Amino acid sequence: MPGAGMVPRRAFVRSCYRIHVVTLDEQELWHGKPSLKVLALDAAWVAGFTLILALAVGYAFTPALTAIGKLSPGAADAITENLPGLRLAAVVFVVVVAGSRIARLAWRGLVLRSHSYRLTNQRLLVESGVFSRTIDEIDLRTVDDITFHQRFFERVLGLGQIGIVSSEPDTSGQAPRRAGVRARLLGIASPREVREQVRNAAYAATGKQVFMRPT
Repeated sequence: MPGAGMVPRRAFVRSCYRIHVVTLDEQELWHGKPSLKVLALDAAWVAGFTLILALAVGYAFTPALTAIGKLSPGAADAITENLPGLRLAAVVFVVVVAGSRIARLAWRGLVLRSHSYRLTNQRLLVESGVFSRTIDEIDLRTVDDITFHQRFFERVLGLGQIGIVSSEPDTSGQAPRRAGVRARLLGIASPREVREQVRNAAYAATGKQVFMRPT
Protein backbone atom coordinates (compact mmCIF):
# COMPACT_ATOMS: atom_id res chain seq x y z
CA MET A 1 0.00 0.00 0.00
CA PRO A 2 1.47 3.39 -0.93
CA GLY A 3 1.92 5.84 1.90
CA ALA A 4 0.30 9.24 2.18
CA GLY A 5 1.33 11.57 -0.61
CA MET A 6 2.76 8.77 -2.76
CA VAL A 7 1.60 8.37 -6.38
CA PRO A 8 0.32 4.88 -7.17
CA ARG A 9 2.07 3.12 -10.00
CA ARG A 10 -1.16 2.37 -11.86
CA ALA A 11 -4.33 4.30 -12.54
CA PHE A 12 -7.65 2.94 -13.74
CA VAL A 13 -9.43 4.62 -16.66
CA ARG A 14 -12.97 3.75 -17.73
CA SER A 15 -13.64 3.87 -21.49
CA CYS A 16 -16.56 2.39 -23.42
CA TYR A 17 -17.79 0.57 -20.33
CA ARG A 18 -14.46 -1.21 -19.89
CA ILE A 19 -11.77 -0.67 -17.31
CA HIS A 20 -8.32 0.01 -18.74
CA VAL A 21 -5.15 0.02 -16.68
CA VAL A 22 -2.81 2.85 -17.66
CA THR A 23 0.70 2.50 -16.31
CA LEU A 24 2.52 5.70 -15.57
CA ASP A 25 5.54 4.68 -17.63
CA GLU A 26 3.42 4.23 -20.80
CA GLN A 27 4.79 6.41 -23.58
CA GLU A 28 3.08 7.52 -26.76
CA LEU A 29 5.15 6.61 -29.82
CA TRP A 30 2.84 7.72 -32.63
CA HIS A 31 -0.66 8.97 -33.25
CA GLY A 32 -2.51 9.75 -36.46
CA LYS A 33 -5.75 9.85 -38.43
CA PRO A 34 -6.67 8.58 -41.90
CA SER A 35 -5.99 11.06 -44.69
CA LEU A 36 -8.94 12.16 -46.79
CA LYS A 37 -6.64 11.90 -49.81
CA VAL A 38 -7.41 8.18 -49.80
CA LEU A 39 -10.84 9.13 -51.20
CA ALA A 40 -9.33 11.13 -54.06
CA LEU A 41 -10.04 8.44 -56.68
CA ASP A 42 -13.64 8.06 -55.50
CA ALA A 43 -14.08 11.84 -55.52
CA ALA A 44 -12.78 12.03 -59.10
CA TRP A 45 -15.15 9.24 -60.15
CA VAL A 46 -18.15 10.99 -58.55
CA ALA A 47 -17.22 14.29 -60.20
CA GLY A 48 -16.85 12.58 -63.60
CA PHE A 49 -20.14 10.74 -63.18
CA THR A 50 -21.96 13.97 -62.27
CA LEU A 51 -20.53 15.78 -65.29
CA ILE A 52 -21.37 12.97 -67.71
CA LEU A 53 -24.89 12.62 -66.30
CA ALA A 54 -25.57 16.37 -66.61
CA LEU A 55 -24.25 16.46 -70.19
CA ALA A 56 -26.20 13.35 -71.17
CA VAL A 57 -29.48 14.69 -69.79
CA GLY A 58 -28.83 18.12 -71.32
CA TYR A 59 -28.08 16.79 -74.79
CA ALA A 60 -30.81 14.14 -74.80
CA PHE A 61 -33.58 16.31 -73.33
CA THR A 62 -34.67 18.19 -76.47
CA PRO A 63 -34.29 15.27 -78.96
CA ALA A 64 -36.25 13.00 -76.62
CA LEU A 65 -39.13 15.48 -76.33
CA THR A 66 -39.11 16.02 -80.10
CA ALA A 67 -39.33 12.30 -80.74
CA ILE A 68 -42.19 11.91 -78.26
CA GLY A 69 -44.02 14.90 -79.77
CA LYS A 70 -44.00 13.28 -83.22
CA LEU A 71 -46.02 10.34 -81.90
CA SER A 72 -49.29 12.30 -81.86
CA PRO A 73 -50.61 15.87 -81.88
CA GLY A 74 -51.86 15.41 -78.34
CA ALA A 75 -48.39 14.45 -77.12
CA ALA A 76 -46.88 17.50 -78.80
CA ASP A 77 -49.44 19.80 -77.17
CA ALA A 78 -48.86 18.24 -73.76
CA ILE A 79 -45.11 18.72 -74.06
CA THR A 80 -45.54 22.34 -75.08
CA GLU A 81 -47.85 23.06 -72.14
CA ASN A 82 -45.65 21.31 -69.58
CA LEU A 83 -42.20 22.20 -70.93
CA PRO A 84 -41.10 24.22 -67.86
CA GLY A 85 -42.13 21.38 -65.56
CA LEU A 86 -40.31 18.82 -67.70
CA ARG A 87 -37.14 20.91 -67.58
CA LEU A 88 -37.44 21.17 -63.82
CA ALA A 89 -37.94 17.39 -63.58
CA ALA A 90 -34.78 16.81 -65.63
CA VAL A 91 -32.80 19.11 -63.31
CA VAL A 92 -34.23 17.39 -60.20
CA PHE A 93 -33.31 13.99 -61.66
CA VAL A 94 -29.68 15.02 -62.12
CA VAL A 95 -29.53 16.61 -58.65
CA VAL A 96 -31.03 13.56 -56.90
CA VAL A 97 -28.93 10.94 -58.69
CA ALA A 98 -25.66 12.85 -58.47
CA GLY A 99 -26.46 14.23 -55.01
CA SER A 100 -26.96 10.75 -53.56
CA ARG A 101 -23.49 9.74 -54.69
CA ILE A 102 -21.98 12.95 -53.35
CA ALA A 103 -23.76 12.40 -50.02
CA ARG A 104 -22.42 8.84 -49.77
CA LEU A 105 -18.90 10.10 -50.49
CA ALA A 106 -19.25 12.82 -47.84
CA TRP A 107 -20.44 10.24 -45.29
CA ARG A 108 -17.48 8.01 -46.06
CA GLY A 109 -15.24 11.00 -45.43
CA LEU A 110 -16.89 11.63 -42.07
CA VAL A 111 -16.54 7.98 -41.08
CA LEU A 112 -12.92 7.92 -42.17
CA ARG A 113 -12.00 11.08 -40.27
CA SER A 114 -13.78 9.76 -37.16
CA HIS A 115 -11.01 7.15 -36.85
CA SER A 116 -7.92 7.92 -34.84
CA TYR A 117 -4.95 5.73 -34.02
CA ARG A 118 -2.61 5.88 -31.04
CA LEU A 119 0.47 3.72 -30.54
CA THR A 120 2.23 3.47 -27.20
CA ASN A 121 5.01 1.20 -25.99
CA GLN A 122 2.33 -1.14 -24.59
CA ARG A 123 -0.72 -1.09 -26.85
CA LEU A 124 -2.41 0.15 -30.01
CA LEU A 125 -5.67 2.07 -29.57
CA VAL A 126 -8.14 2.45 -32.45
CA GLU A 127 -10.93 4.96 -31.81
CA SER A 128 -13.88 5.23 -34.20
CA GLY A 129 -17.45 6.46 -34.46
CA VAL A 130 -19.13 9.55 -35.93
CA PHE A 131 -21.81 10.00 -33.26
CA SER A 132 -20.94 7.36 -30.65
CA ARG A 133 -17.33 6.45 -29.93
CA THR A 134 -15.72 3.01 -29.70
CA ILE A 135 -12.18 2.25 -28.58
CA ASP A 136 -10.51 -1.02 -29.60
CA GLU A 137 -7.32 -1.90 -27.78
CA ILE A 138 -4.64 -4.32 -28.94
CA ASP A 139 -1.98 -5.42 -26.49
CA LEU A 140 1.33 -5.29 -28.37
CA ARG A 141 2.40 -8.56 -26.69
CA THR A 142 -0.27 -10.36 -28.74
CA VAL A 143 0.79 -8.96 -32.15
CA ASP A 144 1.86 -11.77 -34.49
CA ASP A 145 2.36 -9.94 -37.76
CA ILE A 146 1.87 -6.59 -39.46
CA THR A 147 0.64 -6.46 -43.04
CA PHE A 148 1.13 -3.67 -45.54
CA HIS A 149 -0.87 -2.85 -48.66
CA GLN A 150 -0.73 0.00 -51.17
CA ARG A 151 -2.90 0.44 -54.22
CA PHE A 152 -1.39 2.26 -57.18
CA PHE A 153 -2.98 5.62 -56.49
CA GLU A 154 -2.08 5.28 -52.79
CA ARG A 155 1.57 4.90 -53.79
CA VAL A 156 1.28 8.07 -55.83
CA LEU A 157 -0.22 9.92 -52.84
CA GLY A 158 2.18 8.41 -50.29
CA LEU A 159 -0.55 6.56 -48.39
CA GLY A 160 -1.08 2.94 -47.39
CA GLN A 161 -3.01 0.43 -45.30
CA ILE A 162 -1.55 -1.38 -42.30
CA GLY A 163 -3.12 -4.55 -40.90
CA ILE A 164 -2.49 -5.74 -37.34
CA VAL A 165 -2.56 -9.53 -36.97
CA SER A 166 -3.03 -10.39 -33.32
CA SER A 167 -3.66 -13.58 -31.33
CA GLU A 168 -6.56 -13.74 -28.93
CA PRO A 169 -5.85 -16.18 -26.08
CA ASP A 170 -8.50 -18.82 -25.49
CA THR A 171 -9.81 -18.34 -21.95
CA SER A 172 -10.65 -22.03 -21.53
CA GLY A 173 -7.05 -23.05 -22.15
CA GLN A 174 -8.22 -25.98 -24.31
CA ALA A 175 -7.68 -24.39 -27.73
CA PRO A 176 -4.64 -22.75 -29.32
CA ARG A 177 -4.43 -19.01 -29.64
CA ARG A 178 -6.48 -17.69 -32.57
CA ALA A 179 -4.66 -15.27 -34.87
CA GLY A 180 -6.50 -12.85 -37.12
CA VAL A 181 -6.51 -9.30 -38.41
CA ARG A 182 -7.71 -7.29 -35.41
CA ALA A 183 -7.37 -3.80 -36.91
CA ARG A 184 -6.76 -2.05 -40.23
CA LEU A 185 -5.18 1.38 -40.24
CA LEU A 186 -6.46 3.12 -43.38
CA GLY A 187 -5.13 6.13 -45.27
CA ILE A 188 -1.88 6.27 -43.31
CA ALA A 189 0.72 8.78 -44.46
CA SER A 190 4.31 7.44 -44.59
CA PRO A 191 2.91 3.92 -44.08
CA ARG A 192 6.25 2.09 -44.23
CA GLU A 193 7.68 4.17 -41.40
CA VAL A 194 4.53 3.70 -39.30
CA ARG A 195 4.57 -0.05 -39.94
CA GLU A 196 8.15 -0.23 -38.70
CA GLN A 197 7.22 1.75 -35.61
CA VAL A 198 4.45 -0.71 -34.78
CA ARG A 199 6.70 -3.68 -35.46
CA ASN A 200 9.53 -2.34 -33.31
CA ALA A 201 7.13 -1.53 -30.47
CA ALA A 202 5.63 -5.03 -30.66
CA TYR A 203 9.05 -6.68 -30.54
CA ALA A 204 10.10 -4.49 -27.63
CA ALA A 205 6.92 -5.29 -25.69
CA THR A 206 7.26 -9.02 -26.37
CA GLY A 207 10.96 -9.10 -25.52
CA LYS A 208 10.18 -8.20 -21.93
CA GLN A 209 8.05 -11.34 -21.49
CA VAL A 210 8.98 -14.95 -20.77
CA PHE A 211 7.08 -16.31 -23.78
CA MET A 212 7.81 -15.60 -27.43
CA ARG A 213 5.32 -14.58 -30.11
CA PRO A 214 4.34 -17.35 -32.53
CA THR A 215 5.64 -16.85 -36.07
